[in-house]
Amino acid sequence: MEVFGHRGACGYLPENTMESFEHAFELGAAAIEFDVVMTQDGVPVIRHDRDLTHTTDIQKHSFLSNMVDELKAEDVAQLRAIERYPDGRQESASHDGKYHIPTLREVVNHPGFDGRHLIIELKYGKHFFDAGLDSVEALKQILEEADLEQRGVRVTIECFEFGVLRRAKEAIGSRAQYVFLSAPDMLPEGFSELEDELLEEIAENFDGVSVAIPMVLQGDLVARAKSKGLYIFTYTARTETAEGQWRAWFERLIATGVDGIFTDQPDLLAEVVAALP
Repeated sequence: MEVFGHRGACGYLPENTMESFEHAFELGAAAIEFDVVMTQDGVPVIRHDRDLTHTTDIQKHSFLSNMVDELKAEDVAQLRAIERYPDGRQESASHDGKYHIPTLREVVNHPGFDGRHLIIELKYGKHFFDAGLDSVEALKQILEEADLEQRGVRVTIECFEFGVLRRAKEAIGSRAQYVFLSAPDMLPEGFSELEDELLEEIAENFDGVSVAIPMVLQGDLVARAKSKGLYIFTYTARTETAEGQWRAWFERLIATGVDGIFTDQPDLLAEVVAALP
């Protein structure tokens, strides 16, 4: 069972920053996960939301918009990361204003990530494409130029949008693995869970599925996904949202049999994994 640093080690440092990514690997993460959005001039940058209000100091600037796709890359380069949950994560919030917003190119080409596993989530793919900003093509170009095989970098691409992920696979091919993201409130109309019909369609197109924690805690989704030849991951393990004591909560998530868990505190999850027989 692998430990994935969710937006880096965002339980300790502002999310989706180079410093958070580096710290996640230091804390024992097998991979880091991060989110890709597009600037107005077509540069993929690392943020979770289109609205930059909650994770950057944009309110200290005089830009006419808070939306990443209404700003140029040179504008985003002026911003600094802040903690999304300052009241609950004061240690992380103490680093507000220190770290820049990385570009996708910067992360993929970072020599410190040679030999590492990068999990890239494409956000708002259809929205950007309809606006003339092709995040799939931008990702393809950056991966082609990154010398991944020579550097030993493993890449997984994930997305909540089936069509966007399928287009990424068609464009990028064997340079990456592909994982479809799902949550209870994002299932197709008429479905209340990932039934076999949906799993079969996912398995015909992709390598794995990543689902919200409630979806693996009931029923037999993990076994059914694996029977289709899919990897199955779950998100997101946090001490702050643990049901009961965090160690027992992490053990319960591991016991579901998933292949990987995304976590904000990779050191604590890795510790629990290492202690299990």
